Amino acid sequence: MSEDPNNTNIDPNTVRELERARADLKNVRAELKAALADADTIRGERDTLRTKFEAYQTETTEKLNASTAALEKAKADGEAALAEVKTAGDRAILAAQAEAIATRLGAHNPADVVKLVDLSEVKRGEDGQFVGLTEALDAAKESRGYLFGEPAKTAAETGTTSTPKPPRRGKPDPVDARTLDPKDYDANKAAFLAQNR
Repeated sequence: MSEDPNNTNIDPNTVRELERARADLKNVRAELKAALADADTIRGERDTLRTKFEAYQTETTEKLNASTAALEKAKADGEAALAEVKTAGDRAILAAQAEAIATRLGAHNPADVVKLVDLSEVKRGEDGQFVGLTEALDAAKESRGYLFGEPAKTAAETGTTSTPKPPRRGKPDPVDARTLDPKDYDANKAAFLAQNR
């Protein structure tokens, strides 16, 4: 068959198929446009979610860092307070033990002796006892003898364990009006006069 230059022998089915193909192509293009629009919407949502996530992550990191810093500060403050309380407790125990030793050494006023003695060299040992405390008070007794007298002797040392008799029941000790406070004198005077009426 020879070809017709004017194409008069075109199969009518081919035209219909081409028109269907064009319609299908238009449908595919429309679906592709819709899919691209959906993809753009999804990308926009993804970008919005990514921005929100990054903001949330930044905020969470900042809160975590702030909480961590607050926790570390609270821990440091707690340790400092504990050390301060421990130091104050150690000082109180040291002062009490120093007063007890000063009393045994015969101090006239043990609290004043403890205030005057340099206890900076006294350290607490591993067993909890103060090392150098007795030596410091012995040195104070030698250098400041006027603060000390003869130590009180125990009953075992004196050989006597007698104690003074307690006051008798019902009979008060006599009152010395010369040594009474003026208010006490007036109260005792009023009570005495009321009994003798």
